Amino acid sequence: MKFVLKGPLEHAEMLAIRARLEALRNLQGPLYLLGDVRQSTGYSLEARQAIGAETGRVLYAAVAFFGASFNMRTVSSMILRANSILGRSTGTQAVFKDTEEEARAWLAEQRANPEPAA
Repeated sequence: MKFVLKGPLEHAEMLAIRARLEALRNLQGPLYLLGDVRQSTGYSLEARQAIGAETGRVLYAAVAFFGASFNMRTVSSMILRANSILGRSTGTQAVFKDTEEEARAWLAEQRANPEPAA
């Protein structure tokens, strides 16, 4: 499933996306997400705080972002690393790729070799 983020990701948008992903996962099973973040400017403070406080499992098997700015990659990596250090790692694969083709190829690998559920 491909999604496009434009501007900053706000907390309310994040909650709406989460609800939609949950509905889709319940219908389809594991989700593999392709995120076009070329026009994204990052996360709002509220969204960053909510991501950092989340303790539950994420709603997708893997996500590949493409087109992220240096700032977005840095902030996302810091959030993921902090959650891991604090024992709140989701165990889900998330990567940043330069192009959509690279991201799609990585997701195809993940689909072909899924990690066993924890």
